[in-house]
Amino acid sequence: MQRGQREPEMKHAIRILSLWAITLSLAPVALAHRYHTSVTRLDYKAEERIFEITVQTFADDVEAALSKRAGVANVRLDPQSKTNVLLLQYLRGTFVLKQGEEELELEWIGMELKGHSVWFYLQAKAPAGLSQTTLSNRLLFDVFTDQINIVNVFNSGKKSSLTFKRGDTPKAIS
Repeated sequence: MQRGQREPEMKHAIRILSLWAITLSLAPVALAHRYHTSVTRLDYKAEERIFEITVQTFADDVEAALSKRAGVANVRLDPQSKTNVLLLQYLRGTFVLKQGEEELELEWIGMELKGHSVWFYLQAKAPAGLSQTTLSNRLLFDVFTDQINIVNVFNSGKKSSLTFKRGDTPKAIS
């Protein structure tokens, strides 16, 4: 083969390698999930007058929110790290339980990383029971415009559900 005949083959090989490199660079984006949601279980324990709270969502979404809030590139979730303080501050600002005008304080219990998901465990004392209790769940709204937060409320064997999307006002807990 002469030099002039090899040039088209070389150009073709370079194009294929370039497409392959672009595909590999986009792989993490392609693997990202297409929806943004959280699911919360809110158990009201009448005898103790407390809410037991379990929040499940995508770990990478929370890491993005914490990174944005901290102004650093890569905050990583780690059950043993100092990110728990940053995380609790974030949760207290986005997951707000109130009785009347008084905000109930979220207490940190812990967290678990399970695959791509993260589970947060919290509790809040509710001295007035369920009387005039409202919830605002703006978790991850500061990062994703399509974020939807579902809250399943359990009280004395009854279940109700609340759904929060960007722009929603606080909703009554019953």
